[in-house]
Amino acid sequence: MSAPEQHPEAEPPDDAAGYELAVGEIMTDGYVAVSEDTTIGEAIDQFQAYSPEDPTQPTIYYTYVVDEEDRLVGVASLREMLGANRSEPISSVMAKDVVSFHEEAEAEGVALQVADIHFPAVPIVDDEDRIVGIVRSATLVDVVEEETSEDMLRMQGMDLPELQASDFADIESHRSTLMLDAPLSQILRIRVPWLIVALAGGFLAGGVIGVFEDSLEAVVMLAFFIPVVMDMGGNVGTQSSTIFIRGVVLGHIDRANVIRRTVKETIAGALIGLLVGAVAAIVAFLWLDRLDIAYVIFGAMVGTSAVAALVGFVIPWIVYLVGQDPAAASNPIVTTIKDVTGLMIYFLLASVLVTELL
Repeated sequence: MSAPEQHPEAEPPDDAAGYELAVGEIMTDGYVAVSEDTTIGEAIDQFQAYSPEDPTQPTIYYTYVVDEEDRLVGVASLREMLGANRSEPISSVMAKDVVSFHEEAEAEGVALQVADIHFPAVPIVDDEDRIVGIVRSATLVDVVEEETSEDMLRMQGMDLPELQASDFADIESHRSTLMLDAPLSQILRIRVPWLIVALAGGFLAGGVIGVFEDSLEAVVMLAFFIPVVMDMGGNVGTQSSTIFIRGVVLGHIDRANVIRRTVKETIAGALIGLLVGAVAAIVAFLWLDRLDIAYVIFGAMVGTSAVAALVGFVIPWIVYLVGQDPAAASNPIVTTIKDVTGLMIYFLLASVLVTELL
């Protein structure tokens, strides 16, 4: 039995919002399929005679076995076939436990599962379990890298417009050209909206500082460490939101485990705050010789890091649940919440612990 005809890659619809690439759209015809009663010698001959239409694609050294209705029933490696009796049927050396995926399965989910089994390629089947193609692991890796790259851009507040079908095949080139060569009006439309959110967060943070103006006038040294506390919270929050978005993209985070993973991330943030806060407190004490301010900095680091880690997970998840793109909205919102809460923690601790303010 010769290989099925080639299935060209499908293109996404022009309205690509929420589009999920199906594994059937990236499969190839680079395989050989034979019937169960084919002898091993005949299968080897067919394998040697077969040449994929695309010479740049490496051949996968497996022969797939199908029944009378072309349903996938087994797979045999060329190595096992070469070591067997040529007159025996291929069913004598084939493995019956075949890992396959439906042609409409989401490509990123397939990539995650294939990564766990380390197969160079897997067969793709239709509703009747008939083999219609194979997909290579390298192709799946490319798909995941493209999606992750897009999410990383959006996470930084660059909300890319939806791609047209003609752009989808060359997605990375399109993004680069868009960000470098697009008209200034389009670049501003992509980047400004979420930065406005961050600007509003800056004004809110400034309002918090204004509320505690008397504290700053009484102890000017408190102002020295505001950037330290805010920057640390920002770094922890960015790390957490990046971890969350990558986890969602790769299928590691879902409704079943999001609470457990959020709790774990919050604990990790608090521990980071403990370690980094201890260092910052020691530096502050050696610099100012003020134990009370060292305590404030330590407590603010712990509290801000824990809150930043928490919102770094919770905010993208909420955005995801309401049907929006978590990568586009996460960082500006996380930054705003982190800045406001971090400053409040810092000044409230100062009001309680700094001698001049008691």
